[in-house]
Amino acid sequence: MGKSKKIFIVFLLIMAVVLGSIYYVINVPMSKTNNKGVDFRIGTKADIDFVAKSLKKKGLVRSYLVAKYYFKLNNLKLNVGPYEFNQTMSLKKIFNMINNGETDKNIIMVTVPEGFTVKQIAEKLKSLEIIKDIDSFLEEAQNGSFNYEFLDGIKDRPSRLEGYLFPDTYEIKKGMSNYEIINIMLKRFDDVYKKKIKGKIKKENMTLDDVIKLASIVEREAKVKEERPIIAAVFYNRLEKDIKLESCATVQYALGRTKEKLSFDDLKINSPYNTYIIKGLPIGPICNPGLASIEAALNPANVDYLYFLVDESKRDGSHFFTKSYEEFLRKKHSNK
Repeated sequence: MGKSKKIFIVFLLIMAVVLGSIYYVINVPMSKTNNKGVDFRIGTKADIDFVAKSLKKKGLVRSYLVAKYYFKLNNLKLNVGPYEFNQTMSLKKIFNMINNGETDKNIIMVTVPEGFTVKQIAEKLKSLEIIKDIDSFLEEAQNGSFNYEFLDGIKDRPSRLEGYLFPDTYEIKKGMSNYEIINIMLKRFDDVYKKKIKGKIKKENMTLDDVIKLASIVEREAKVKEERPIIAAVFYNRLEKDIKLESCATVQYALGRTKEKLSFDDLKINSPYNTYIIKGLPIGPICNPGLASIEAALNPANVDYLYFLVDESKRDGSHFFTKSYEEFLRKKHSNK
């Protein structure tokens, strides 16, 4: 047998081994018995390199490179969403599921809007049939044991976690307990707290809870994003001058419902949340504020306004801001 023929045979053997190995990696699952579900999410910014590496890291495929190039060579589609895979699925099966968008039907995407209260969150979860009843969710939020630094020092109040169930879009799996759902939202707040809030409270007399209280009022009062820091400044200025905040948003919260127009009797409601009758901040936040309102409470505008009212001539919810009560009354009288 000639040398060139021997080299050719060796080459064929090597190719057979390589192709056999690739076939094995693509078609043979990691395990025959381990069907424990592994949650896997493909986000809008994910690419195949990230997905292939993540699959390898989670123990779902044997080779990152084979996974990456199998996907590319087959021109498969990277459908975003939550998936559930397990080790009894081959690489081929996993990528077929991704290509077909076979997302986990047990996972529901839930968006918690900025400014929602804990009760509104519970009502939304109930409407989506994620929780069985509202009262048990509220009970868990009030009395559940959650170990987070930002909750330290919070005293008893009507809604203990108000302000700390961070507004965001969540993947919630059917069958999750109230505790697990609440903990997901608290963990998201913890992420924001550590990255965006901790160490950034500039006013010495303000605690984190005070900042969240004020941010929650800003969230409910502000309709135009550019006004958030100005509205925050108005309330800080009133606090410094020992003037009642007199926020209608706190009255709405005390009433437990939203009214288009508050009556004089509404303003007299006896509640530790009613800033028309108490001085200073309410006993707790009045909603769960988003990051923009929290940042406004951390960095209020440098203005000396003390009053604001809705500009009725506009339809975007923007406000007039004034320094004196007399000017406020003039604006109110001419505001049509």
